[in-house]
Amino acid sequence: MIKLSGIIDYSMGGFLCIRGYASIEQLSQISVPNEHIQRTLIEEHKGEMASFLNSGEYRFFPEVILSLNLLSANNFSDVSSFFEAIRTKSTWNKSLGKYRIAVSNNTTKSPESGQAPRIVQIGHITINEKETKLLRIDGNHRLSAANEVTDNLNTPFCVLLFRTPEEENQFSRAIFHNINAKQIPLKLEENLKVILESPEVFSDTKLKNDPSFGWEFYLARKASQSINFSEYPFIQALLRGTEYTYLLEEFDLLLRNGLLNESDDSVKKFTDELPSIEEALQEAHLKSLPQNLAVIGAVSFYKLTDERKHNQFLYWVKENCITEAPDIHMGDLIEIFDKVYENMPKTVFMSMQFCKETEDTYQTVKDVKETLKRENNIDFELIKVDEHTDGYSDEIYHRITDGIQKSALIIADLSYGNKNVHHEIGYAQGLKKKVLLLYKIRDGVDSKAEIGSNISMHDQLRFVNQTELRPKLLKKIREFFGIKED
Repeated sequence: MIKLSGIIDYSMGGFLCIRGYASIEQLSQISVPNEHIQRTLIEEHKGEMASFLNSGEYRFFPEVILSLNLLSANNFSDVSSFFEAIRTKSTWNKSLGKYRIAVSNNTTKSPESGQAPRIVQIGHITINEKETKLLRIDGNHRLSAANEVTDNLNTPFCVLLFRTPEEENQFSRAIFHNINAKQIPLKLEENLKVILESPEVFSDTKLKNDPSFGWEFYLARKASQSINFSEYPFIQALLRGTEYTYLLEEFDLLLRNGLLNESDDSVKKFTDELPSIEEALQEAHLKSLPQNLAVIGAVSFYKLTDERKHNQFLYWVKENCITEAPDIHMGDLIEIFDKVYENMPKTVFMSMQFCKETEDTYQTVKDVKETLKRENNIDFELIKVDEHTDGYSDEIYHRITDGIQKSALIIADLSYGNKNVHHEIGYAQGLKKKVLLLYKIRDGVDSKAEIGSNISMHDQLRFVNQTELRPKLLKKIREFFGIKED
């Protein structure tokens, strides 16, 4: 037999309940989940709950909420009398169905003169836990972990008293809904603010070593202390008050992928890259798009890890309106794009003068493409705007700009001094695209007359004939795709 004792009253004028304290073991023994409303028990969460309760640090929870139905065979009048006794502040000591209930009155004196004494009713319910069980409305995970808790913790409870099974079923559902749906949930950013800005409560050592946190929390704290986001207006404008979430998730990704290690040096490595991330976001024209932490985080991740993927990611985001999916998680978005990237055709844009003299150079590029496919299992789409076959006759300008935007590499043949080639190189460089410059040396031709001075300073792959060009071009493109030659 287990006795629960506490103050009995109508909570906020609504439901009759007893509020008090009992051991977590007792509350677990006398109750079972309400199968009509309780979610499936999450075993991992149950283990985390037990660890938290056993830790003894900042141990606090709201009360466990249980319910019981007082009606049994032929006792409806007794139940009505009991509720009337509570309403009139009368005493009670009688069994109601399977429960023995006693109610006594305590009078409290007010310290302020002129106020009438207040009657506080104390209720005691004796329960045979082997014969009957109360139903859990809230606190199921806490009570399910009771057997794994080393201390028999004194736990606050609230037992709602219902007249009939129908009342218990109907009102329990409504109360469960109010508890879980009516409250405004704490946002991750708000929770992180409390954690990262409270070193006296959550010490650096705790963040690094406590299983509930980890090095990503510690690095996020240190980075937030050293970064002034006002110096990065594009990052700040896009984050819009989610700086802590951004830092935490970014460090988590970089640590899990082995791109940073668990060291204070990782903070500097990350902060040193913020100017380039700021520049990348500005160049991507993301400011006009809706806030999407996942997109911003992925842009930063790829900027830090893979420039080629970064460019392809930006194109994919814009083409597929990914910024309109605000609920996706940063890590999930990166995982999705990594799979897309593995299967997407790698695109190379060919910029050259369209004439008979350049046909052999273009054929060499196509030969290299086939070699990569055959020997390295890498296939890429080669865009040459005069070869489109889709049947449309739109302006070639749009084909050029669209082709350059979606391409990871631009191969530009400077031979014959075509002005359009120079224009396309400038456009590609403005987009921070990788540009591979070619130039065919010809007798009696001064390269300075064909190559603009602002481009002449860049490295060029120069050749006399296609036999010379082919191995050099193959090596360069293999390097671009990250293939090391033996």
